[in-house]
Amino acid sequence: MFNKNDEVVIVDINKVKNDPFLDGEAKRIMEGANYKGNVTMLFTESDKKLISVSFYLGENRVTQVFRVDEIKKVGE
Repeated sequence: MFNKNDEVVIVDINKVKNDPFLDGEAKRIMEGANYKGNVTMLFTESDKKLISVSFYLGENRVTQVFRVDEIKKVGE
């Protein structure tokens, strides 16, 4: 399971690249961060465990919510 401040990476990068609802600037930041980010919050919504992950590129940051199976800890 994940903990706050864990370094994680997106499992399916193509899903992010082709997400029609994700802003182009957000995609640029995540790509610039090599799709690696830090867990900022863990929560449950409608019985689904969700994880907020922040990605950083210089002064820029984007936070995206993922399901447990969409990310993994770096090095796993």
